[in-house]
Amino acid sequence: MKFIVLIALFAAQLFAAPGAASKKFFRDPKAAVKPKQAGDTVVVNAASFLVGVSPGALATVFGTNLTDVNGEISAVGNPLPLVLANVAVDVNGVPAPMFSVAYEDGQDVINFQVPWETPTGHGAAEVQVYDYGQLVADVVVDSFTEDPGIFGYQEYGNTYAVALHDDFTLIGPNNPASPGEIIVLYANGLGPVNQPVADGFAAPSFPLADTEDAFAVTIGGETAAIYFAGLAPEFVGVYQINLALPPDLPAGDLTIRIDSAFANSQTVLLSVQ
Repeated sequence: MKFIVLIALFAAQLFAAPGAASKKFFRDPKAAVKPKQAGDTVVVNAASFLVGVSPGALATVFGTNLTDVNGEISAVGNPLPLVLANVAVDVNGVPAPMFSVAYEDGQDVINFQVPWETPTGHGAAEVQVYDYGQLVADVVVDSFTEDPGIFGYQEYGNTYAVALHDDFTLIGPNNPASPGEIIVLYANGLGPVNQPVADGFAAPSFPLADTEDAFAVTIGGETAAIYFAGLAPEFVGVYQINLALPPDLPAGDLTIRIDSAFANSQTVLLSVQ
């Protein structure tokens, strides 16, 4: 399922202002994750799949009886539409840009961008899903100032980071990275940026939209050198981190994680030769 959602998000794009948050609010790393129950409608970070949203980031709704779509319909163009396949999502009454609407493995999957102006705090985001103008789901979730997540894909039963070589090929078990190489890591929920980007519009290539907070990336227990952290140019709501792998990394599938002073991402794998 994670692979399906990832493809929906990225296929629609290639392959508002920084959050007017009322206060800074971050996920409690010690909080227990409640398992999803059959029939539940949940709203999650589109990369880590943890419950909650972050202003400007990508989110996913999982549920049933939300839409009559069978298969997958993805948005195209810039800006993204506010209605897709007769489905719309509002966050605190603000229409959210729509990425895709799909039916997969017996549940509906709706991907959208959280409006930048969404406030942060416990229960600060009310997410309403409409189908043909009728309210079909109403979920209240926490909204985090930043909520890092690494986009991943499934291969050989493991989750690997979506990261690219400098020739734009995907890093993986059959195309590993090299120690010392500069790579691009794609992420979600890295928080406010230093210039306005409107809801549903792709991030600029010049000037780049840098994150306000600093981030670190740990690979195989070692810290990488960071050259850029911000919105990925020509993408909507996607962040990227340009980093240099430590030169003494061992070969293998190594763990990789994003950290800040306030929040951490989930841990996935990166193949190194």
